[in-house]
Amino acid sequence: MPRLPVPSDSDAFSEGTRGAVRHILDTRGGNVPAPSGLMTYAEKAGALLSDLVEHLRYHTSLTNAETELAICISARASNSDYIWNAHTRLGLQAGTREEALHAVDTHGPLDGLTTDESLIVRFGRELLEQPAVSDDTFNAVRARYGERGLMELVAIMSVYTMNANILPVVNFQAAPEARHLTR
Repeated sequence: MPRLPVPSDSDAFSEGTRGAVRHILDTRGGNVPAPSGLMTYAEKAGALLSDLVEHLRYHTSLTNAETELAICISARASNSDYIWNAHTRLGLQAGTREEALHAVDTHGPLDGLTTDESLIVRFGRELLEQPAVSDDTFNAVRARYGERGLMELVAIMSVYTMNANILPVVNFQAAPEARHLTR
């Protein structure tokens, strides 16, 4: 059971929270995703988080499949079943290959992945699970995606790590029937 409900535009919440919820409803097609919605307790921060997530998901130089793979890498590194479940489904719809998702989920080898998949997974593992990104990986990502794509990968993985940190604070869990990470 979540410790806090996802806020709504009702008198049960502060005007600042309600304003942030209204902003998210207006800009996200009537949907208030849990992490951004929960962040509306911090009022404007929830609206800003939602705007950043929306921008990073839909308005970067990365393909939708690359973006969803990056989000799944963040979900795996953060052990977030909730984000994993949502974004493996969205990733498959966007063209992310099951082989790449399996390698991410199981911390498996990168053999059999495309060059781009392997590069994104390697970068994400180093960024989120190692003390530093190696020069070789940095240079390879920069050569393939340019400075813009490099920073977009950092941003998308980082914002979803933040989202993943919001969820356990309020004990927001994936449904039992969700696609869960391999433990």
